[in-house]
Amino acid sequence: MVKFRELILVSGALIALSGVGSFFTAAAQNDASAATNIIQKDEVAKALTDMSLVATGQRSFVKCMACHMVGEKAQRRVGPPLNGVVGRAAGINEGFPYSPGMKKVTADNLVWSVETLDAFLAKPREVIPGTTMGFVGIPKAGERKALIAYLASFNTDGSRIEELPE
Repeated sequence: MVKFRELILVSGALIALSGVGSFFTAAAQNDASAATNIIQKDEVAKALTDMSLVATGQRSFVKCMACHMVGEKAQRRVGPPLNGVVGRAAGINEGFPYSPGMKKVTADNLVWSVETLDAFLAKPREVIPGTTMGFVGIPKAGERKALIAYLASFNTDGSRIEELPE
């Protein structure tokens, strides 16, 4: 699916450069947005296969709260707010001063899939060399799974997902 998104984005850029017109560029951007929404929905559904993990993940999120917020009133701290992070592109909080490592993976089109988040939460500096995030990681796979489920329970606007997505 990520390859499809990249293809759409590249196609839109080529059309724009060729001078064919903004209509096709806008259409390509809409297709890319739709593909991104599908990826995000699939990843959230994957993370929320067991809604009982959300409460455990909320307790684990205490480790993240010094730098990150989630929810309807989430604001930027040392790290960006994490609403809607599961299944979306990395490094997209506008105006946030991302580290060189995060800027590189953003340019490489990293998506915060369940698997990528799991690896990152286990060993952040191995997944994103050059990150300035001081967190050492969560060694227990079950705790990471619960934390990802908790993060997946927040929509981009900070509202909560209360039941499994269809």
